[in-house]
Amino acid sequence: MNKLGGSFLFASAAASVALACGVGDALAQNASCYDAEVSARIVSQTPTALPDCEDGCIIISWPWIVDLDVSRVHSGDVPRGRLTVLAVLHTYYRRDLGSRRWKLRRNDLGGFNLLRGAEEIRVRCADDQPPATAYIKPPVGQTLEDLRRVGRELYDRGN
Repeated sequence: MNKLGGSFLFASAAASVALACGVGDALAQNASCYDAEVSARIVSQTPTALPDCEDGCIIISWPWIVDLDVSRVHSGDVPRGRLTVLAVLHTYYRRDLGSRRWKLRRNDLGGFNLLRGAEEIRVRCADDQPPATAYIKPPVGQTLEDLRRVGRELYDRGN
């Protein structure tokens, strides 16, 4: 991270996730392998609530909850149909682009992280490789659906 004059903070996408969610060095965003590759279209996408951070903090990307409609599984153990995944985004994906290929990385919540820049990731993860850290984890007593509900209340755009 660079500090530019006063308290202005510029964070890279990976660092902004760490800042936003307390995720340490084990960011799946920097994944070197994937667990599944699917063709799917986006059904819905909801940003999670931005965390409070220091004065002058700028968060470039943060966790979103994205629902995919998986039409084809190219590799990996993923069901066809609706699948909720976690993503780190700056803004909404264009849903009008239809179905596209996505690479997914298993996470420690039992679901998947959507890998950004996945065209460069060509290696499947070994079966015994531990799951990646989820891009966001609900506080004790809450679920991802609770986080989605709060995000919709704050940012609802009909997504």
